[in-house]
Amino acid sequence: MWADGMIAGRGWIALALVVFGTWVTGRVFAGAILFGALSLAELAAQAKGVHLPSQLLAAMPYLVTIIILGIISSNKLRMKRNSVASLAKPF
Repeated sequence: MWADGMIAGRGWIALALVVFGTWVTGRVFAGAILFGALSLAELAAQAKGVHLPSQLLAAMPYLVTIIILGIISSNKLRMKRNSVASLAKPF
């Protein structure tokens, strides 16, 4: 069943996970656990009464995604070495 807003903006994080993991399954899994934990931390922090704006807590997975992608993208050699060999080649 399809419903508008079903993924709630997390599709971008799913795409970022592939880049974050540099196409290595274990890294993608670790990234998914990290970003999932950050999403749950928002709910846990609100339940414990942490005095931070809810918008900041909701943005944490996205902010961490941007920071990690910036760090990973800064090393061009690592990106090229770990990328898919047939990427951008015509079929």
